Amino acid sequence: MDDINRRDILVGLTAALGASALGSLHANAIEAGLAFKPSANNVIFTDEQMKIVENIADIIIPDTDTPGAAAAGVHLYIDHMAGNWMTDEEASALIVGIDKIDADAKGFTTLSHADQVVFVQNLDDNRDKEQTYSTLKSYTVVGYYTSEIGSTLELNYDPIPGGYEEIPLNSVGKVWA
Repeated sequence: MDDINRRDILVGLTAALGASALGSLHANAIEAGLAFKPSANNVIFTDEQMKIVENIADIIIPDTDTPGAAAAGVHLYIDHMAGNWMTDEEASALIVGIDKIDADAKGFTTLSHADQVVFVQNLDDNRDKEQTYSTLKSYTVVGYYTSEIGSTLELNYDPIPGGYEEIPLNSVGKVWA
């Protein structure tokens, strides 16, 4: 039988622990992203602001052959991010900006869908001057593509990329720290 030294044992344990930790971290990150379940109550937006954000998000990513942003709950994600992750100043600026969009549209939710689309297209055309819209668009894209609908129906989702290939430890060389 070959002599096993302490170094060989440590290398083997390190590789085994590292592999199990990475697998666990990857699985937990995927699970957390797919399992985002917002509360039943608004975190920071009023019901009217929530409806405005929902309509804008659904215009940015509408229903096609896959569900759009509203079906994915992106407006709830944006509310969650504003209430729990933005600074107070950022969240306040977003709320003021949503109210300004509503005032500029003279009641965004009262507009017909076609008029809402034209209004949002104008915001998009001038997004370099419209920080609130840029923020909403960014959060819409991130929220959609990290939602269960976006990541499984719109994107190709592969939780474990590539096939399993056993690699003998002695062919790897040194273990990375």
